[in-house]
Amino acid sequence: MADNTQQPFYQRWSFILFVLFLGIAVIANVVNQTEKEEPVKVEVTDSPFYKKMEKQELNEKMAQSDKSPEVIAAEIIMKNFGTTNIEKENAVLSSRFESGVVETIALEVNFESADSLKLSILNSTVKFMKAMKSLDEVNQATLIVQAPLTDRYGNVKNDDVIVVLISRETLNKINFNNFNAKNLPAVADSYWEHPALSAE
Repeated sequence: MADNTQQPFYQRWSFILFVLFLGIAVIANVVNQTEKEEPVKVEVTDSPFYKKMEKQELNEKMAQSDKSPEVIAAEIIMKNFGTTNIEKENAVLSSRFESGVVETIALEVNFESADSLKLSILNSTVKFMKAMKSLDEVNQATLIVQAPLTDRYGNVKNDDVIVVLISRETLNKINFNNFNAKNLPAVADSYWEHPALSAE
């Protein structure tokens, strides 16, 4: 007597081959898509917002009696970064004010260790943010601090070490007269530091 019962469709060899083929096709497609997607690197400093303010342009703006937030930001950086006049002058890499947002890129070259660099930058950032709080037209303040970093091959390159962004709302909450600079990472709307500063 022959068995007339048919196997369920999911136990037939043709269905198993179909599912196997479909799985391979999906995996191959996913792998191809990941290989094709290469990250596009855009140099941030190439965008118009980040263009370095020329020394002559900065000096002209500093000579004006009515100073814009970008000039005030540059003056704060020159006051708090560097020890010699040349270091102070070169401390401002960029300072821009646009649509209520002031963004300044500073260079710190005078430091002994990662700990001293971090503490120095945090203290300078608090002074910077205190000055930005007093400017009503500033809705958001961003300070990017760069420092010379040495890679494992001995190459030295200026790179971002701390990025701090604070909104007007947060600036208004901070009492800068009693504020501890070490609390800045917890209070800032956005805070990033290079792993070299976090290493113990």
